[in-house]
Amino acid sequence: MDNNHEVGIFLEKNFPQSDSILLGCRADANINVHECCEYNIIAINDSQLSSQRIRFFNIPSDKKGNDNKTFLVRVLSTKEIHRNNLIRYSDFKYYPGKYFKFSDSNPFRDLHEKCHRSFGFRLKTEIFGNIFDLTRMLNSLSRNSITEKTISFEIKMMSLRTLRNYIHIYLRKEHRPSHLKYQINSVIQNESMKVRERIDLILETIGTHRFNISALNRSETSLKLLLGNIHSPTKKLVLEKIQFLKEKSMYVDGILLIYNYILDNFQTIEQKLSYQHLLNRTTDIDNKEKLTLIKQINFLLESNKLLI
Repeated sequence: MDNNHEVGIFLEKNFPQSDSILLGCRADANINVHECCEYNIIAINDSQLSSQRIRFFNIPSDKKGNDNKTFLVRVLSTKEIHRNNLIRYSDFKYYPGKYFKFSDSNPFRDLHEKCHRSFGFRLKTEIFGNIFDLTRMLNSLSRNSITEKTISFEIKMMSLRTLRNYIHIYLRKEHRPSHLKYQINSVIQNESMKVRERIDLILETIGTHRFNISALNRSETSLKLLLGNIHSPTKKLVLEKIQFLKEKSMYVDGILLIYNYILDNFQTIEQKLSYQHLLNRTTDIDNKEKLTLIKQINFLLESNKLLI
């Protein structure tokens, strides 16, 4: 049963009146999805909005031996779709409901076109932000106002930010957290030797050549400590994905997923200060000399400037 049919059945049963779209990796024809990947859906409903705007559904698989299917549904109004600048997507599948059936305008397609038009501007804004942060890191290191271990952690996170921008600019779409290795390889296989060599050096800076089951176990343990005892569907979902990738011996994919989650969710100054004792296990940080760290920062600066 393909994604279209599965999503159609789910929406007909649970959101029969809503106009909906499928986003993420399951809407991306260039991605081979994992069994653990959720169905990421936005549903428009102007008549029955409730306080529960994000809903999770675990649907039993129709195939023997398969895990349940997870549907993550954000329920929004038409006005919220137009106002929300954080909803961006390069790939989507539309499932019509009652709201736009007889309308000349469709907010999902309008938002998709808006995202496409603003893609270059948003990408350059991110790259300039990378350059600013890297310059700040270089100055802090020169003044000895930051420890080598902390700057090593920052370099890993900045390397991942840079890799994500390489995905954005060469694939012309957003990064997929559970499929970063595949997307990086897609760029390497289709671009010039110079781009390939630069990406290889960024991967070396992150340390992917040392990613193995032990490194993944350490990072998973530390992520659980960072997440704490709070129970949430999102926490459960990311931990289930890590377990799936571990069982498939996809260690690079698993650690990149953890790094990406940290990058997106644990980057405020307060958060960084609160888990310094976890950095070594979370990101497998090496003890590097100051000159090596400066060299890595300058390399990342050059890599970002080449993307402008």
